[in-house]
Amino acid sequence: MENKINHIITRVLSGESSSDDILSLSEWLNESDKNRDEFRRLKNYWDADVAFKHSVAPAFSADKLQQKINVQRRQADRRQLGRNALPLIAAACLLFIFSTAFFLYQTQDRTTEYYTLLTNEHTSDFTLEDGTVITLNKNSRLSYSDQYGKDSRSVKLEGEAYFEVAKDPNKPFQVEMNGASITVLGTHFNVKADTGSDDITATLVEGSIRFEGAKQQIVMTPNQQLTFSRSTNKVSIKQVDTDLSTAWKDGLLKYKSIPFIQLIENLETIYQADIRIDDKRLTDPSVTVSATFDEGQSLEQILNVISYSLPVRWTNDKGVYHIQYTTLKK
Repeated sequence: MENKINHIITRVLSGESSSDDILSLSEWLNESDKNRDEFRRLKNYWDADVAFKHSVAPAFSADKLQQKINVQRRQADRRQLGRNALPLIAAACLLFIFSTAFFLYQTQDRTTEYYTLLTNEHTSDFTLEDGTVITLNKNSRLSYSDQYGKDSRSVKLEGEAYFEVAKDPNKPFQVEMNGASITVLGTHFNVKADTGSDDITATLVEGSIRFEGAKQQIVMTPNQQLTFSRSTNKVSIKQVDTDLSTAWKDGLLKYKSIPFIQLIENLETIYQADIRIDDKRLTDPSVTVSATFDEGQSLEQILNVISYSLPVRWTNDKGVYHIQYTTLKK
């Protein structure tokens, strides 16, 4: 067992661990104080060995690691209960990279640990120590430090996330993005800040938030959606149905009274497919649709649902999807 746990620790410290490695390490750490002391010792040796190249400080909290592992395990259990088709989804896509994402920078009087949470092709839930619940969308990244909750509550976001912020009037919660930030005391809101997009979009479900970007400060009210252009610094605000903007966290694609051509363009982006509307009548903006799909459905399944509901049919010609108008009754 001793040889096995040493191999597991090595994989964890090198950032090559699996979810099973993390859970095995969790069980071993819980067995005794001796095990936790041994892990601290091994971690210190590891840090000392790589410090010359990476400036890694030799300080590490096994208790902090244990806490994160426990959170990961709870999320894995919750995903298992909610989605039997996706076992251990949180453990698989919520990655704690112990040696490469726990950047330890030595300052004059203290060491700060930085944590990075990543998602891949699945969404994932995470609860911070103050009770704030964050749902990360696919291919997103959230970062924060061990100073979170002490004097302030600050996180950095790349991608999309839904926040349910625990109230604390003395410590505002702040989301930092490249070129803008959002400050709240306690509320529910959605933020989309993809690195490849010029726009940052914030949607307020309840409470209030203050958006700051390019020396602009705008206080939003529920059911408002703000779009900020990083290149032009322009801001636009509109009233929206927040269920549509936050449906992704429930694994749904929701659309309400949008042009049919916009729906097809959206499906092209999501499924990375080539979909062509052969009949120009279907490209008229006055042809609108409302629909709800499960993200787990294939493109073909969604096109079948559309063809059952609308006077259209689709074909697949060598990977290119063609949509035609039809007057034939299904």
